[in-house]
Amino acid sequence: MKLRFLWTIILFLLLSVAGAFAQEGGSSTLGGIRTPLFLGGALGFGSGTGVGASQGLGLRQIEPMIGVWYPGIGFLRVGYGFFDYQEDSDDEEYEIEHSNFDVELGVHAWSLFYITGSYSRAKELSDIGDIAWNEWGLGFGSVINIFATSMLFAEVSYRWVLAHYDPFMGKSVSGSRIQLNLGFAAYVF
Repeated sequence: MKLRFLWTIILFLLLSVAGAFAQEGGSSTLGGIRTPLFLGGALGFGSGTGVGASQGLGLRQIEPMIGVWYPGIGFLRVGYGFFDYQEDSDDEEYEIEHSNFDVELGVHAWSLFYITGSYSRAKELSDIGDIAWNEWGLGFGSVINIFATSMLFAEVSYRWVLAHYDPFMGKSVSGSRIQLNLGFAAYVF
């Protein structure tokens, strides 16, 4: 399963770079955009949340976002992601509500291809205990312009999960994970 995920990321990288260079013409201007303020959302797929031993690959968050994005230059965006999942502990099943507050800064490196840095404050609420931790990330992505005022984006990031106490494992944990975001953004006038 991990090998298939790795091949998916490699294919995504190749398509991102190809798409960025294919749309290179005219990407450095604001075109018909009057203000760089945008609204959007993303689906986050990844390799777990850094909590619990049983977290596998799959959908990790649904994230509405807002920010400013200067085409061909860079962006700053803020989002609030959330999802629920279940975890077994001592023959009981617990419903866990996961949420995270994300801040991402991106700089366009080549045309529509960009590099990102991110900070996330993640929380998980359950009957067995509440958890909060920080994540730092570094990644890259690419934009596909649909119309003059909307776009699709895809990005991959490597996230460092800082140490926190996990009540399911009964110890302090830390680690890293990979996340793939697929999203859309529309400029607000």
